Amino acid sequence: MILDALKKHLYEKEEKNIGRWLRELPSVLWGLRTQPSRNTGVSPYFMVFGSEVVLPADIAFCSPRVENYDEEVSNQACTNDLDLLEEERLTSCLRTAKYLEGVRRYYNRNVKDRSFVVGDLVLKRKLRLDGLHKLTSHWDGPYMVKEVT
Repeated sequence: MILDALKKHLYEKEEKNIGRWLRELPSVLWGLRTQPSRNTGVSPYFMVFGSEVVLPADIAFCSPRVENYDEEVSNQACTNDLDLLEEERLTSCLRTAKYLEGVRRYYNRNVKDRSFVVGDLVLKRKLRLDGLHKLTSHWDGPYMVKEVT
């Protein structure tokens, strides 16, 4: 959704916008690198550096996070974060596995389990369709099942 809006914004028909995407690319990459992922729950920046990023907008508009900054408290929090970094990475690995299982379940929900018994007739897909007419069947057979493995 964000990318569609960006494409629409950058690819207008006017001549003045040609090459505009190159100027916008660093901010788009910054946004992608600092936005929390759905499957890990943390940003790629956090996964690499072990702490959340302070956005340029926070500095420019003096957010409460920037206004209430204390060096001593920050150093103590950084030490604590480094101690908990490995645990956070393991938690994100578990979240990723759970997310991938949900994706796998969604993908396979329409797959119907099918088993064959000796004597069933089956068709085999033709691997090469060279030289065949477009209305020719893409299947060979029927073949009889001799053994179930």
